[in-house]
Amino acid sequence: MIKLLRFLKPYTIWVVLAPAAMVVEVLMDLLQPSMMGRIIDRGVTQTNTSEILSAGAIMMVFAFAGLAGGICCTYFSSRASLGMGLDLRRALFDKVVSMSFAETDKFTAGSLITRMVNDVRVMQMVVTMITRKLVRAPLMLAGSVVIVLSCDPHIAVPLLAAAPVLTLLVLKCVFKMRRYFGEMQKRIDDVNTIMEENLSGIRVVKSYNMQDSECKRFSIANAGLAETGIATGRIMIFLGPSLAFVQHMASIGILLIAARDVNERLIKIGEVVAVTQYATQVMMSLVMISFDIMHLSRAQVAAERITDILSSENPIKSGDVDEPACDGSVCFESVGFSYPGASGEPVLSDISFSLKPGGTYAFIGATGSGKSTLVSLIPRFYDATAGRITIGGRDIREYTLRALRSAIGTVMQNPKLLSGTIASNIRVGKEDAAEDEVRQAAEESCASGFIESLPDGYDTPVAQDGTTLSGGQRQRIAIARSIISRPEILILDDATSALDSITEKAVLRAVRAGNPKATIIIVAQRISTVKNADCIFVMEQGRICARGTHNALSESCSAYREILDSQTQNGDAA
Repeated sequence: MIKLLRFLKPYTIWVVLAPAAMVVEVLMDLLQPSMMGRIIDRGVTQTNTSEILSAGAIMMVFAFAGLAGGICCTYFSSRASLGMGLDLRRALFDKVVSMSFAETDKFTAGSLITRMVNDVRVMQMVVTMITRKLVRAPLMLAGSVVIVLSCDPHIAVPLLAAAPVLTLLVLKCVFKMRRYFGEMQKRIDDVNTIMEENLSGIRVVKSYNMQDSECKRFSIANAGLAETGIATGRIMIFLGPSLAFVQHMASIGILLIAARDVNERLIKIGEVVAVTQYATQVMMSLVMISFDIMHLSRAQVAAERITDILSSENPIKSGDVDEPACDGSVCFESVGFSYPGASGEPVLSDISFSLKPGGTYAFIGATGSGKSTLVSLIPRFYDATAGRITIGGRDIREYTLRALRSAIGTVMQNPKLLSGTIASNIRVGKEDAAEDEVRQAAEESCASGFIESLPDGYDTPVAQDGTTLSGGQRQRIAIARSIISRPEILILDDATSALDSITEKAVLRAVRAGNPKATIIIVAQRISTVKNADCIFVMEQGRICARGTHNALSESCSAYREILDSQTQNGDAA
């Protein structure tokens, strides 16, 4: 938790003012019982109306002053907690979007959402508690004890006896609940993960009639969360009444001692009322501190989960060269790759080739041969674990990630569109693109036709993930997004799989015509997609087994010929 205090530094003034205002409220509350005792001893017992009125007026002033202090404390602590939450969520989001794919895979989307929302809310609650309750309870405890001792030291005996009992009860429960708090956060992660998967993949769930199985999976996760909540609830059920029982026993002891002292005229009736109220405040303060310790235990778990994200080290380090590559030449030199933590054979082994600027190159092979993994190394979504990759003659690890990726346009098979408009999605590739540039990119990706046929044209709203558009429309918008910045290298990873052969050919011709100097890298399953490439690389089990033109590979490469023959029979190789 100490590591997160730096997020409170900009709000130091509110952190200081909140306890100061709480001190005012506590002082006013401490003065009220003594004034009540004065009213009883000097007013009620002596039928002195003026004393009752004057003391009552003073009590009212104290009450208004305490009210003002409480309101100010709430305002100041809220400013501090909300400000910290704002900065903490921003820092977490910045960290998440800068993470490598390996890191996001490790945390999972559901867990990241839980940490950014639920755990941050817990930390905000703790800031409010620290600046309010953890100031009020100790001050009220100390002030009440001092006043009780000054009035009648005998009455402090039940309080002193109750304090260690309360402490032992709280510590016992804290140790038990800490484990459950960590487990509860993990259970919330599981629930959020299932919800996120089902909401983003609702079409898959319904297409395969998976509603029952997914509801069962959710019920299991939800039941696990409920069981953990019940386990913590059992502890709270035990703790609450136990603390109340100790409090009542202490109150009875105080009243017995007070009654004896009244009989012996060691204390007045009004003072008994006041001391009883102070004793109640002592016990309530102890109970409040106990529950605050519980919340701090939960906050410690939340803080650990947050710092796990903030302290995570991105294995992909940005270089120092902030200049774009001089050209789109790409060279792989004995490149190998294994996913972090994976065992067995490497995904890629001994990959070497050179791509010249302005050429069109293609990678083809069976599913799992490593095609998509290979092209993901170029923009450094992952780093090669062996060998090196150069662009423009310079090792890609020397470039800053911004400079490297600004020179590369990437289109995936299942492109993700953002909520907004079609135009705003195309401008993702170039934020300051003029309207003419947006239209030009749409024309080159053969998307302008269907876009202009829509009622709102380029201002047509796009739902999250582009669910209101067809797969082919999403792919063409994604291609327009990738080419609008005129990158040196364009990677099309099965980016036309949802298009028919005629539209696909038109898109590839238009993309090449609009970007004559770009190095185009195509990953595909269909021969028709790659047959016109300057060079085709055939991959098998993470290695390049052959390379050449379509005609050359048709004659010399059995693996390529098998793909060609199977697609010719199905009519896919035209």
